[in-house]
Amino acid sequence: MLFGLACEGVTDQITIENILCGYFKNLDDEEITHLQPPFDETDRKQKDFGGWQMLFAYLSTARFRDDVLNNKFIVVQIDTDVSSEIGFDVAQVGDDNQPLTPEVLIANVIAKLAAIINGGEADFYQCHSEKIIFCISVHSLECWLYACHNKKILSKPKITGCFGALSHLLPGTAKTYRCYDELSRDFLKRKNIDVVATKDPSFRVFIQSLEKIEDLVNKTLAES
Repeated sequence: MLFGLACEGVTDQITIENILCGYFKNLDDEEITHLQPPFDETDRKQKDFGGWQMLFAYLSTARFRDDVLNNKFIVVQIDTDVSSEIGFDVAQVGDDNQPLTPEVLIANVIAKLAAIINGGEADFYQCHSEKIIFCISVHSLECWLYACHNKKILSKPKITGCFGALSHLLPGTAKTYRCYDELSRDFLKRKNIDVVATKDPSFRVFIQSLEKIEDLVNKTLAES
């Protein structure tokens, strides 16, 4: 499989899937598998528990290490809204008690995730880092959807209260696989991805990580 998705939940999975299919011209969903949480393709529902705690647990397991070896790339997605909670332990403010920039917060979360991966097997992350693509949404993936659907020019990126803002913008928004599939279908067009990358800093960081593997992915797709 070309891409495996390890996310907090199935709504994140389908959103990332649509982003990948929009970014890579010839990629279709048959080259993408949902690894964590497990997903039932028949009834389009999550088969097991999700959330950041379960994602952390998965990253330290032999199952994750097997998934890394059996997929070309693994995309690991997590929100930062609760990063300061006990167990997550990534502060959102610096020593001056001011909010960290999205870029610094993302780097700190990646360091945390890499440490968890290495907790399962020493140096596993360093040995396979080229296959692990981090997707850190500050502070939630709904902020990316809000930036996509809000056509106004924002004076600054919106990174808090995004689910509420998205629901206000698009009444009927619900945290279901079907709804997020519809909400994220705009990402199937590369031009929309490019626009959102100018509006949301954490989305831009993720897209920059895809740029680094673009030639390899396109070559793999051409050869398949």
